[in-house]
Amino acid sequence: MKAALFTGPKKIEITHIPDPAPALDEVLLRVTGCGVCGTDAHIYTGEISNAAPPVVLGHEIVGEVMEPGRDVRGFKRGDMVAVDPFIFCGTCVFCRESEYRFCLNEQFIGYHRTGGFTQYTTVPATNCYSLPQETDIRRGIMIEPLSTVIAGMDRLQPQPGRSALILGAGTVGLLWNQLLRRSLVATVIQTELVTERRDRAAQLGADIALLPGADHLSDAVHMLCPQGVDYIVDATGSTEAIGEALPLIKRGGTFMSFGICPKDERLSLSLNWFYNRQIRFITSRRPPREMQRAIALLDRGLIDIGPIVTGIYPLEQTEQTFRRFFSARDQEVKMAIDPWFEQGG
Repeated sequence: MKAALFTGPKKIEITHIPDPAPALDEVLLRVTGCGVCGTDAHIYTGEISNAAPPVVLGHEIVGEVMEPGRDVRGFKRGDMVAVDPFIFCGTCVFCRESEYRFCLNEQFIGYHRTGGFTQYTTVPATNCYSLPQETDIRRGIMIEPLSTVIAGMDRLQPQPGRSALILGAGTVGLLWNQLLRRSLVATVIQTELVTERRDRAAQLGADIALLPGADHLSDAVHMLCPQGVDYIVDATGSTEAIGEALPLIKRGGTFMSFGICPKDERLSLSLNWFYNRQIRFITSRRPPREMQRAIALLDRGLIDIGPIVTGIYPLEQTEQTFRRFFSARDQEVKMAIDPWFEQGG
């Protein structure tokens, strides 16, 4: 089968690898689409080392069941499914305490085992979620990123009538925008470097979308929220953006670190400032088993993916798509790879 094999920083090889066969508890999937995540792009450049090459990247997978393993129940050939890429062991101390996201023996589809930038892959049946047969690639690839934001919302627990500042208007920033609006947060402010993405943020419900560092952010925020915002959600992973925004949080407010920062990034924080203002600092990481709620929101049409999913490309253009992630930010937000594009997709 054809695959886009990540062999090292800035190296993707379009090659043929052996066809996989499902283990007893796995299903063989014909990958119908796989989203290009920002983490994948930063793995490609070498900024993040989550994956060990050679490996097929891609964890936002939607596909068709071709063959269920002998012990698999509940799935049959032809079923459409979304894949939860996080595999926990179930036996370590954290798993025994139901803290699966901290599994000491975790595996991640697309990092540690074959992901979705290929024509076929095998995944544990327990990581598959049934989809309506009519689910298309655009909706399918949004399930995994939406599930991460849903888990973040569980951690944040936003209250109706409050105010929020979202840093970044990429895929997850635009999803945070919509979920916060749906939770009846009264004021949503969003920052973004790219003009076209600020326009998308406003289209999806931000009261105001600002250029960080150049739009007198403090003045604009305090005009809408004189005491500061109740919540700040970082969807950039940029310590510069976080440093600019933190002084704008209300006393007793909550800061959510959601974007992934490079390991060597450091933020200068005054613990006395946090103490006096009683700021809550939280994170959200790798949510297992949240996909059913994401599927329900998308099936009901409660999340607008039109302004988010911008391009679908063939497997042969995987490396070019990673490059577009950085070079075409005015045109692209969420991109996807269709391994069968040349065959009529």
